[in-house]
Amino acid sequence: MKKILQTMLKGLVFAAGIAIAAWVFMPWKQLGEAVLQRADQRLGESSTIRYSSVESARGGFLVRDLDARLTLMGLPVTFSCKTLTVVPHVSGSLVNMAPTGGFSFTGAALGEIPVLLKKIPAITLGDGHITLSASRRQILLEDIRSGGELALAGAMALTPSDSRLIGWADLKINVKSEAFEQNLPSLQSALGLPLEQEGPGRWVLRRDRPADKKGGAKQ
Repeated sequence: MKKILQTMLKGLVFAAGIAIAAWVFMPWKQLGEAVLQRADQRLGESSTIRYSSVESARGGFLVRDLDARLTLMGLPVTFSCKTLTVVPHVSGSLVNMAPTGGFSFTGAALGEIPVLLKKIPAITLGDGHITLSASRRQILLEDIRSGGELALAGAMALTPSDSRLIGWADLKINVKSEAFEQNLPSLQSALGLPLEQEGPGRWVLRRDRPADKKGGAKQ
């Protein structure tokens, strides 16, 4: 029995060593370029992803001058940033049974969003971070934080395949742009966002998780 345990332990150590070596010597630049190309193809003709370069980073890859033009619930949305660092989380992917990673960005901003006959002004997100986990059912965003004119802190789940965009949310929003805040009700109406104002410049995006619903509480 002792010899069997020793053999199993040696096998686990060897396997761990191989995994670590593969992780350390992963061609992150090439992997990053392949991921971005695949994402651009999957988004379709109405959305595009552009960037100036991809570099290897510790445990992941770094994208410079990213410009993503997406369609969200029928609205064109532009996200740009100076750098985006993507670090896959192996343990998180195993726990969530879905691809999981950390996304850190610098110099990020949202472009103008046309809503009916008006445009929601562009606004900066600054530097920040998101832990993202994507499955067929939902996109889970945790550890959300940004420090620009639109300062965010919290977590939320997107369900783009459903009739509503937000599955659940607990996100604090600090808006430092008066022009953007004045147009928030239009954006709220267009996307069906469960937004509540707590004071000047202070908002919260809140919807209970499905497991938290009680007695048919109104969502």
